[in-house]
Amino acid sequence: LMDKHDTVGIDCVAMCVNDIVCSGAKPLIFLDYIALGKNIPEKVASIVSGIAEGCVQAGCALVGGETAEMPGFYPENEYDLAGFSVGLVDKEKIIDNTKINSGDAIIALGSSGVHSNGFSLV
Repeated sequence: LMDKHDTVGIDCVAMCVNDIVCSGAKPLIFLDYIALGKNIPEKVASIVSGIAEGCVQAGCALVGGETAEMPGFYPENEYDLAGFSVGLVDKEKIIDNTKINSGDAIIALGSSGVHSNGFSLV
């Protein structure tokens, strides 16, 4: 619609590192996977620039990835984007269910709208 693809790269990184941060870890590295029907260099460059910016914002390094051109599997103007991230946390600082106690406060933040994981529900 807008032919703007960098923000989806930032979002992909955010979805991956969010899972790491929620466990108390610091994101270290990120790898991307882009599958598309036709490799349009400008579009791929825009996606990857967003991924790189997402890594800067998350404080992790973009260390590799894969771009797979798959004509016949994806239409020319469509693509699939996935990411993988690794983080590090001291064993004593892992946030898991073993430290949750009755009476602990739960803090919830309201959403400003539908976000990445919510789009599957729309």
